[in-house]
Amino acid sequence: MKTLLLLILLIVPSAALAELTFDISCKNVERISITRISGAKHSSESYPSTFHIVYFGLKHSAMEKFSKLAKASRSFLIRQDGTGYDRAKLTITANGTPLHSDVPECDAHEDGEVGIMIIREQDAFDAARAVCPALTPAEMTTYGP
Repeated sequence: MKTLLLLILLIVPSAALAELTFDISCKNVERISITRISGAKHSSESYPSTFHIVYFGLKHSAMEKFSKLAKASRSFLIRQDGTGYDRAKLTITANGTPLHSDVPECDAHEDGEVGIMIIREQDAFDAARAVCPALTPAEMTTYGP
């Protein structure tokens, strides 16, 4: 009995602290778009004024599972300046491999879309190809000056 109780105590905390993961691939993505954002007001060496957002539009069959995971992973985070924000904290994988985001705190996981922020243009296209080469756009949309 003590062994069973100890086993339960060991399992519960690790499950509670585990980060939620959602895998995207050609099987559950119906469209991919890349948007270049130029002229951002806040820029630094870490966050330049030009960056790219890669959006993966999910198929209807994947939206419900994704929505449940996004809601379950929601947390309120507080910045160093004392302001806070609410966001989904999900690990996004592409065909089982973690998908790199340059600024994870700015990723947008909502409304049937997975959005990741990537600084370099080539890296944005590489991320799209890692998910589904057949849906990778030939060009991107530009927003800003």
